[in-house]
Amino acid sequence: MSQPVITATLALIVAVVVATTTAIATVASERLERAIKLLVLAAVVAFAFIVLWCANLRINFTGSVPIGIYLLSPLPPEALKRGMLVAACAPAYAAKLGLQRGYLAAGPCASDTELLLKYVVATGGDVIDVRVNGVSVNGCLLPHSRPVARDRLGRRLEQWSAGRYHLADGQIWLYADNDHSWDSRYWGPSDISTIIGSASPLQ
Repeated sequence: MSQPVITATLALIVAVVVATTTAIATVASERLERAIKLLVLAAVVAFAFIVLWCANLRINFTGSVPIGIYLLSPLPPEALKRGMLVAACAPAYAAKLGLQRGYLAAGPCASDTELLLKYVVATGGDVIDVRVNGVSVNGCLLPHSRPVARDRLGRRLEQWSAGRYHLADGQIWLYADNDHSWDSRYWGPSDISTIIGSASPLQ
C-alpha cells in the first residue's frame, strides 16, 4: 500500500475515532441529532481527503501559489524544465524545522511531511546569487525573493548563506513569487529527486 493511501486511511480512522468520541460526549450533554451531524460531517471530510489522495490531487491553501486544487502528474527528470510548477519535498533538515514550527503538515515525503508546490527557477549549470535584497538567477533578480528575518509569529528565520552558487547537475532551486514563501531562499539548492511530479491547477 502506498504512503499516501496509508496516510489517508489513518486520517480516516483518526477522524472517525475523534468524531465518535465527540458524538458520545455530545449525546451525554446535548441531543442525539447534533451528534449524528458531527459524525456525518467528519466522515465526509475524511472521505474527501482519501479521494483527493487517491486521485493525485493537492489542495493549496497557502499564498505561495494561487489557492485551489492541483493535479499532480509524473515528471521524468529529463522532462524537467525551468519555470515548471512542481510538487516537491523539502530537504530533510528543512522538513524538520517545518514540522517543529508548523510550516508543514504530515504527508507522504520521506520526512513524513506534506508536499510543497513551488516553481523550479534554476537547474544544473545555472548561477544563483543570494543577497540581502533577494535571489538572482543568471543575473535576473526574482521578484519577492528577499528573505524575511522573522516568520509571522516573530520567530527568527535564517536565510541561505549569501554568495554565488553554480548549481551542479541534479540540483534545482525552488521558489514562489511571494514575500513569505518558505523555499530555497532559506534552505538552498534541492536535489532533483525531491520532486514528486508536476502540478497543474484544475480549471
